[in-house]
Amino acid sequence: MRATVCLLSLATALACQHAAASEAEAAQAAKPVETVKQVPLSTGLALRDRLHDAGITPTGRVVVSSSYADGGYRGSGSATATHIDLGAVVDTGKALGFDGTLRVVVSDRFGQAANDRYTGSYIQNQAFWGQGQNFRLNEVSFERALLDKRLSLKGGFFSMGNDFGGLPYTCNFNNNGQCGHPLGPIYSSGWLDNPTGQWGVRFKWTDPSGWYAQTGVFDVNPTRKQSNNGFKVALDGNTGLFFPVELGFVHDPGQGGYGGTYKVGYYWDTSNAAVLGSPGARQASHRSGEYVQLAQRIWKPEEATVRGISTFAIATQADVRTGTLRRSWELGVSWRGPFQAREDDIVSLGWTRLDFSRRLQDYQRFIGDPVQTREEMVELNYGVQVAPWLVLRPAAQYVTRPSGLSERPDAWVFTLQAQVTL
Repeated sequence: MRATVCLLSLATALACQHAAASEAEAAQAAKPVETVKQVPLSTGLALRDRLHDAGITPTGRVVVSSSYADGGYRGSGSATATHIDLGAVVDTGKALGFDGTLRVVVSDRFGQAANDRYTGSYIQNQAFWGQGQNFRLNEVSFERALLDKRLSLKGGFFSMGNDFGGLPYTCNFNNNGQCGHPLGPIYSSGWLDNPTGQWGVRFKWTDPSGWYAQTGVFDVNPTRKQSNNGFKVALDGNTGLFFPVELGFVHDPGQGGYGGTYKVGYYWDTSNAAVLGSPGARQASHRSGEYVQLAQRIWKPEEATVRGISTFAIATQADVRTGTLRRSWELGVSWRGPFQAREDDIVSLGWTRLDFSRRLQDYQRFIGDPVQTREEMVELNYGVQVAPWLVLRPAAQYVTRPSGLSERPDAWVFTLQAQVTL
């Protein structure tokens, strides 16, 4: 918890001379319904304004997530994880004379996690821990819009998870069963999520009616996640290519209606992978899977407001021969503005379930190992928009069958996440 307190003290001190400008900008900005738009702490600084006029928008974020696990199979105790990313979004039309958007991001992760030290769960209690646990090159990408902005082309070094398989509502949570991307593809294929980059291109077609389709091709290189490979951009260690396809519909009537997002996706990973439970370590020539994601606002207290209740549901299915997690499931609800005077606060309740492969279970029974069946987590939290640049989110989590093992005790984990937008 000490890191959280220090971060809050530093951020508060830096904010004093800029608070009035930040709050004014936050009040004037058009508010999206499905997420709370953050106003950077540095808003109003002369240097930031000069860079913006030149087409350069600095980006930065610090996330400190403290936790206390009660009753894990390795005991009880605390753990704090920290994530920092710094970068810039460049309007190349202004800065360099040709249309497009250049994104450059570096990031660092350090600290400890409750699931790693105490509970042993696959679902991380602190979403900003793990993959890419070191200083690294997060993204260098260029995006260009064509054909009246209906066609978007993006290429470079970036996580495919930045563009595929996401729902804004899921990042109202502290755990990575919700915040981030479905765990089924991550544990059972070459799917990569932020902050680990990969080489790739993405093609997206968006219709004004709200329909869109996107696809792409990305390299698969598990070695880039290793702690000593934060700036590895070379292709050695590649195991194959990853081809995602996603179709979706976004209904966005703004504050005056009931918006929703609906999408389905499929992926094909050409990497060889071990067939679970097969004799002689037999290899499959590819891995594939599917996912469905749905989100819908279902209630609001008045006609034109960002306040209201939204629900979401997610299901994934991994390759039957090779996927450690055969299926994963998520259900959740978020209530934005539970109090009229706090329209940017969000109360969220979410459930995640991971189902382990039956092939894996049969093999574990055959060799006499503990059998991994399913793991579940429930999280209840309250996200407090303390300032336009600061969110505090205390949460209570309950995990059952950590790692899918009935031999491991269920555990309570209490987390506090502080997120500062710089």
